[in-house]
Amino acid sequence: MAQDNRSFESTLHDIVYSIDTGTGLKIIRVSLYILFLLVVVMIYTATQFRGLKTEEAMDYAQLGRNISLNGGLVTKCVRPVTMWKMSQRNPGENPQIVGHPDLFHPPAYPAVLAAGFKFFQMVGLDPFSIPEGSRSSTMPAEQWVILPVNHLFTILTGWIVFMLGKRLFSREIGFLGMTIYYLSNVAWKDSISGLNISMAGFFVAASFYAMVVSMLNRRDRNSTAAWAVPFVLSVAFSSIAFLTRYITCAAVPGIALFAWLMSGRFRGGTRYAVVFLGLYLVMVSPWLYRNYKISGNPMGMAGQTALAETSKYPDKAFDRELHPTFDAGTYAAELKKKWVTNYSEKYESVIPGMGGGVLMALFITTFFYHFVRPQVNYLRWGLGLGLLLTVIIAGFFSESSVDMIHVFWPFVILYGLAFFYILIDRLDLGVRLYNMGLKCLIVVLAGIPFGLTLMPPHGNHPYPPYFAPIIAQVSNMLTPREVMCTDMPWATAWYGDRVSILLPKDLDDFYEINDYKQYISGMYITTITKNKPFVKQLLDGPEKSWLPVLSGRTPPDFPLKQGVALNRQDQIFLSDRDRWSVQGGTAPAPQGGTAPAPQQ
Repeated sequence: MAQDNRSFESTLHDIVYSIDTGTGLKIIRVSLYILFLLVVVMIYTATQFRGLKTEEAMDYAQLGRNISLNGGLVTKCVRPVTMWKMSQRNPGENPQIVGHPDLFHPPAYPAVLAAGFKFFQMVGLDPFSIPEGSRSSTMPAEQWVILPVNHLFTILTGWIVFMLGKRLFSREIGFLGMTIYYLSNVAWKDSISGLNISMAGFFVAASFYAMVVSMLNRRDRNSTAAWAVPFVLSVAFSSIAFLTRYITCAAVPGIALFAWLMSGRFRGGTRYAVVFLGLYLVMVSPWLYRNYKISGNPMGMAGQTALAETSKYPDKAFDRELHPTFDAGTYAAELKKKWVTNYSEKYESVIPGMGGGVLMALFITTFFYHFVRPQVNYLRWGLGLGLLLTVIIAGFFSESSVDMIHVFWPFVILYGLAFFYILIDRLDLGVRLYNMGLKCLIVVLAGIPFGLTLMPPHGNHPYPPYFAPIIAQVSNMLTPREVMCTDMPWATAWYGDRVSILLPKDLDDFYEINDYKQYISGMYITTITKNKPFVKQLLDGPEKSWLPVLSGRTPPDFPLKQGVALNRQDQIFLSDRDRWSVQGGTAPAPQGGTAPAPQQ
């Protein structure tokens, strides 16, 4: 019995000791940190997320649903410019409206969303249902799948920050860097956007980290597997990043440069960079071949989107072109002006303002400082090359492409912190409390944008023009086999699950599509068109052919004779017959539903 008592006391003593200084203390700390992270995620999501707000996010979401239902990357958001491309490629000039292949987006992010959608469908839940009369501006799939997927990649990126910081600098810098990342508005803003930036950012960070591990293990003469496996993983992560967002190819030369520098440059390092680039091209080539087979271009029509929002094609004019013309000489000046305009408008908020500016300034300063560890210097030059190429390429494309600069934010944090620690050591304060205070100060300064974002006023609803219940009800006036024309096909494709053609540039193109390409059963026009400047756009501008339709005076030969005003007259739905009254159709018009007023 005494033996049992001593055994019990010994076990109890071991447990207490473990909680005080050993494994138990680590478990408690990790649990508290996870709890802190969950609180951050829930508070930010609850205060900032009010539904998808960008056409690109809705486009990716509907692509994911189409993959989960049909098993292919086809889109229900059909643009006249892609109809033109498919008419060129298909026999009989068939634009292939139904089962229209997507020519703009890479497949990885929609495929991940499709896996999430499929899971809920397998367990008997419908993530796409919008209850009739709902006041919510979101669809369940956004809260059940899209947000969790992006939050997961954001959290995993923070873990990469910790692992990379511990490997290059110290465990403390890694932990503090991870904490700053989780308290940065940049990370969570991208996470709730519904875009693929968080996923692309994770795989870019993972590819750099895997290459660091590979080269350090090779330098330390570890086994072949110890450096070859992470080397291949780096290639795989880089390839997945490309299949998530094309612009991540700008980071690949930076990774290759790091491998070249770490492997001895002209003393055999070239072969590692060449092998990396070769394997990368092999892994992405099947997708490039798919695009070439469908459109005649390895990148589909993604490269031609650089023409969008130029003076030649302002706003959505490029997507609305049914007969576009391309002249490289003519558009060179246009693209130059677009690049300058993009950064002149966004410079203050995107480049020095990333993460509050403090760590960004310290990161830039590190390029004028020589670290003791060569791998830190080599990685910095690889990151600098990748960041520079991203800035150059992104300026020619959309705002979300410019936001891809954010994928380098984890590295900005680590290098900024490392240089900050060097400055603290140079001060030689002597008092540990002072050092601790300065470290807390850098966390607070980096987290100021995050804290200000959480304060009222909180995130606004996406109306106008997006309000899920009205979009769903309007779409339900058409059968799944029918096609509509609208100025926001990405929204009707996502919330309404209907094949939707983007409003062409003028009535003549609409007649051509309706008469020779695809019969259109309904037209849905929202504030995207109705709120355009009257004189500059609607009366004497590019939208003048649509003014009679918007004002209710449709031309005599216009095929959609019946119409109804929606949501306090700021939307119009036109159809070939009465589809909204009890006698005329199966679904009542959503005139009683009104979108929530935007928060001030």
